[in-house]
Amino acid sequence: METLKKENTPMHSDDNQVEILGLDEFRQKEPGICSVHHIDKVISKPEFCKAANFRGLVYGTFVIPSKKNLQISHNVFAFCLTADKLYFIDEGSKIRKKVKAMEEEYDDEIKTPLVFLLDFMEYLIREDLYVLQGYEKTLSELGNRMETGTVADTGKDFLYMRSELNALYTYYEQLSNMAQTMEQVVVQSGNDTAQALLSLYVQRVQHLAQMTHTLKESLTQVLDMKQARLSERQNDLVNLLTIVTSVFTPLTLITGWFGMNFVNMRLLKEPWGYSAVIVFCLLLTLVEILVIRKWKIFRKQ
Repeated sequence: METLKKENTPMHSDDNQVEILGLDEFRQKEPGICSVHHIDKVISKPEFCKAANFRGLVYGTFVIPSKKNLQISHNVFAFCLTADKLYFIDEGSKIRKKVKAMEEEYDDEIKTPLVFLLDFMEYLIREDLYVLQGYEKTLSELGNRMETGTVADTGKDFLYMRSELNALYTYYEQLSNMAQTMEQVVVQSGNDTAQALLSLYVQRVQHLAQMTHTLKESLTQVLDMKQARLSERQNDLVNLLTIVTSVFTPLTLITGWFGMNFVNMRLLKEPWGYSAVIVFCLLLTLVEILVIRKWKIFRKQ
């Protein structure tokens, strides 16, 4: 294999050190690499973010959640890093645009295929902090709206956010595992720039993972608070129904008793009987209310 370009040479994809190919094109260009079954299997069917080192050859895949819709859209592509070239194996994930945008921004700073790959990995997560801050803001707003009662049902919003945060956390965990594999390659290369880039990348990935984990815990606390408020409202409703039932149960007994209409039942034929029963019911209701208030029955502790 050809040796790497000198480190003082600017690194661009058109320097033949970085190539973006389709899967069939890559197989035709590097039949020796693709003849290794486990390498071809990985790069042909990307399932998640991973990296592997096989006899000095670094290969792997990226499955990047779309920041607009973490549940559906993904940027999926593979890579293969040889001693003198970096291949991106892409089948339409717009990787070419990402590479071009990174080259334009970093310009002369990229020098070897290994450094290019590390810079590209960092480039993929550079805006993620703002995405997580957006989740933090949304979570805070949903919590405040729930506290003030301005939202009738926030359950779907919370469940959707939890699903997205789980997806992001899994993604950062995968990137962290990739970094561990890359660490072996970087140490063997003896490239100080690569070591510095990898160290910075690991710190950022760990920070993003920790921030995502914190957001998940905050979301769980808000969900617990939401459940507690629902339980409190249910308890209030049960208490109200219990008070109403307690007040009207004696009145129901009285109306049922006098509704039997026996011939010799007292007060039935008395002219003041109806009024007496009404007064008795009112007094009984007043006594019940006073007892409930005095004994603090059904009142929150």
